[in-house]
Amino acid sequence: MRISDEKLMMRCRNGDTGAFELIVMRFKDQIINYICRSVGDYHQAEDLAQETFLRIYKNACSYEPRSKFKNWLYLIATNLCRNEIRDRNRRKTDLLTEVSTEDQETDYLNLLPDFRYMPDRLYEKKERELIIQQKINCLPENQRLSLILVTYQGMSYEEIAEIIGCSVSAVKSLIHRSRQNMKKLLVEAGIGESHNARI
Repeated sequence: MRISDEKLMMRCRNGDTGAFELIVMRFKDQIINYICRSVGDYHQAEDLAQETFLRIYKNACSYEPRSKFKNWLYLIATNLCRNEIRDRNRRKTDLLTEVSTEDQETDYLNLLPDFRYMPDRLYEKKERELIIQQKINCLPENQRLSLILVTYQGMSYEEIAEIIGCSVSAVKSLIHRSRQNMKKLLVEAGIGESHNARI
């Protein structure tokens, strides 16, 4: 039987490093994926994911299972993403101009299915995914985070509300506005409705 995340964290609280390692194994890939989509850089996402789990480990002694562990984990990751985005804005730098297109494609290729036997489709999928990610990066902070959490992480409105710190109705509004904005941005980029329906 699978041990719940909350029980694993209670074991971590009592000094069980094996329980912590299992937590990392369960969530590492999805946390990296979430942070990558939030900050737009895979290598930065790896660093921030490591910092996320480090904070979980350091604060394990004060953990209380009042809500889902997963929400707490994503709250920490989200705060780190916000700090990174704000620091970047303060530096007035745009990551997409700092990293070459080739590097971006290499990073995001790791998030895509294997289409090695369909090179044309692979190229189109890579190109489309890069454009979608660039447009997601154009969204206001809370719209971006809400959209990523609901679309790519499969979070409920209630979970998102807890993670980003607002009401459920505010989350619904953020997601609605983010989808409307993405629809416009993707049409402007030449990606038709059939490609952005899942956004």
